[in-house]
Amino acid sequence: MEDNKIFVFLSHSHHDYEKVRVVRDLLEKEGFRPLMFFLKCLEKEGYEELTRTLIKEEIDSRQRFVLCNSKNADESDWVKFEVKHIKETNRPYEVVDLDWPNNKIADVIKRFKIRSTVFLSYPRRLTDLANKVNQQLKLRDFKTFFDKDDLMVGDSFSSKIIDQINIAVTEGYFLVFVDENFNENTWQYEEIQTALRIQETIAGHKNQIIPIITSDNVTDLVKKTLGHISYIKVSNKSSFDAAEYIVDQLIKLDIKNYQD
Repeated sequence: MEDNKIFVFLSHSHHDYEKVRVVRDLLEKEGFRPLMFFLKCLEKEGYEELTRTLIKEEIDSRQRFVLCNSKNADESDWVKFEVKHIKETNRPYEVVDLDWPNNKIADVIKRFKIRSTVFLSYPRRLTDLANKVNQQLKLRDFKTFFDKDDLMVGDSFSSKIIDQINIAVTEGYFLVFVDENFNENTWQYEEIQTALRIQETIAGHKNQIIPIITSDNVTDLVKKTLGHISYIKVSNKSSFDAAEYIVDQLIKLDIKNYQD
């Protein structure tokens, strides 16, 4: 997860530059790469349409946004334009009020981090699908742990995997890929049990464990093992279509959990 940096678009009024720097610094402390986006041409007449196009292109190239509220932002037509486009394109975002104390802003940013981290647990039979999902997640500005990429020679495999499961369950999403061979006698099942034990220790947690069901006849077994929780079903889809669908559904679930 360390090398998969997440770029964050900061929607803000340029009159709040110094206060927004605080938000930027807190995001960087959590491992994000925030963008304080401002075009000098905003001040020139006749550049409005070009500026709108550039802002839309920049927003459409990102998946992570923080809206910096303030009196100046409320009065800024450009901030209103950015916020409108972010909402219309159904993107995950967080809101901070620039008058909040730093510790409250930091808490919001930590919640923002929870929404941006994913662990992929899968049997070797589903490596191709898991790999395609991993690629799609990175394109959509998620930080991922995918063992084929993130476990290195010399690592203590067991301890590193447990550490990363802990991060995903407490700070993100734990995706469980299952097919008709899902059973209790696998390393993946141990990963699932580890995730469940960690989740039980978190007070007031949201369910961050999301089964990815790739076969029609395993739904009941998954529910028995993991409980009656949200799942994403991709049986009868090609691996490419399934990967895009999984990420789209994860984002919808995330928005439902945190923005409804």
